[in-house]
Amino acid sequence: MDKKTAAYDVIIAGAGPTGLMLAGELAMAGVRCRVVERREHRTRESRALGLHGRTMEVLNMRGLAEEVLARANPVPRVRVSLGNSLFDMGRLATDYGQLTIIPQGETEEILEKRATGLGVVVDRGVTLTDCRQEGRIVSCTLEQEGREWEETASFLVGCDGSRSRVREAMGAEFTGATYPYTIIVADVKLGTPLDDQLLIRVGRAGLVVATDFGNGWYRMGVIDRDKPWSDNPVTLAEVDQTLRKLFGRDMRPSEPLWTSRFHIQERQASFYRKGRMVIAGDAAHVHSPLGGQGLNLGIQDAMNLGWKLSAVVKGRAADDLLDTFAEERRRVSQGVIKVTDIATRMMTSDRLPARIARKAVMTVASRVPATHQTAVGHLSGIYTSYPSMGAAAGASPLVGTRVPDLKIAGRGTPQRLHEALRQGGFVLIDSGTGAPLLPSVPEPDGNLVRLTGRVVADSGQWRKPEVILIRPDGYCAWAGSRTRAQAELANTYLRWIQA
Repeated sequence: MDKKTAAYDVIIAGAGPTGLMLAGELAMAGVRCRVVERREHRTRESRALGLHGRTMEVLNMRGLAEEVLARANPVPRVRVSLGNSLFDMGRLATDYGQLTIIPQGETEEILEKRATGLGVVVDRGVTLTDCRQEGRIVSCTLEQEGREWEETASFLVGCDGSRSRVREAMGAEFTGATYPYTIIVADVKLGTPLDDQLLIRVGRAGLVVATDFGNGWYRMGVIDRDKPWSDNPVTLAEVDQTLRKLFGRDMRPSEPLWTSRFHIQERQASFYRKGRMVIAGDAAHVHSPLGGQGLNLGIQDAMNLGWKLSAVVKGRAADDLLDTFAEERRRVSQGVIKVTDIATRMMTSDRLPARIARKAVMTVASRVPATHQTAVGHLSGIYTSYPSMGAAAGASPLVGTRVPDLKIAGRGTPQRLHEALRQGGFVLIDSGTGAPLLPSVPEPDGNLVRLTGRVVADSGQWRKPEVILIRPDGYCAWAGSRTRAQAELANTYLRWIQA
């Protein structure tokens, strides 16, 4: 075996969306990072194809949203056949009230271009075969075309999918279940056009999720309750027959770009970190594809982990800051697993109580304004929050919630929060007067950006606090009056970063 040591702070196993997003976050902070990927090429199929509102906000915080939108088909409304229910994400208070339809391969291309532009090395055709922690170093055994060698790094992050080698080496259990039916996916043209860009058709035989790419092709995701598992490739004839059964008419599918079948699973790792090894994305959690949450959870995992791991590597935070990644993100994925499991079982059941319940739930959820807003808020990730951030006595209810792209009017041209977050540091909005807050934190190093002025436009509750401290991932770390800020803000900042 060749002995080879690479001078990297972090090795990431897996060059899917989670790994590439994380690599960009680390490189932006000056962390020496390498990505290894067993596949020879980026994903060429559409695979995961929907970016929800919160994910688009995250990408906008890094200057990537415009390029995504230039390639995508924004779909603001979801039609569910039960009670002819309509869910309108355009009602959300965000610039991205939509499901942004873009093939996974193009998302990966955008994320990889950013990462490599920041100096990240992405090595394809390289497989992580073993890993172990030795003190403050992680040793990785890598293999390529029969040659095997070792490299070391301060940290190893497994973004290597549901069969994660890193998770296995950590000893984390991946508990959960496999559903008793399979899903067929096919990207095809339809001779019988659909009236909706995104339709969920539910019937006694199963369900179909039909998504318009905006270029003449549709993604058809099909669960046929009566169809047994098969190891054979999905054929156009099989797609045609299944769609006839579930739609009750000839949809005339043609020109398939990609077809596949797979089992649906729901699983979550028992822990996300062990020492200097961490897992994220599908390596940490998998769930039913209903709702299109998987890729979105992975990108948001990376956004949460990136700045924290960078701070630890750079000596600006202790290792236990990484425990907050596991605490915050495991709760979110656990909630998604629970909701998608209930929805999948209810939507695919042929039992009369389930059929009655699902129609009633969809009707109420789509037609009662408050319930509708809650449904689309959670579906989009806009309502995702981290309650543990606001556990301190007297903390503002805003702490731990997502901060929208606020406009701050001070001297000169109004500034936008997302643009300030593109430096990768904390942002401090101060609308009061007096001596600068957090005077010990230098501004030029990018760890803290100060915006002086008042929050303007229709920003609702965000116009009330005089001072707001926002984490690099766009969540509120502190909010309140300037008087309280003088007493509390320094300790809050030091909770996350050592100045």
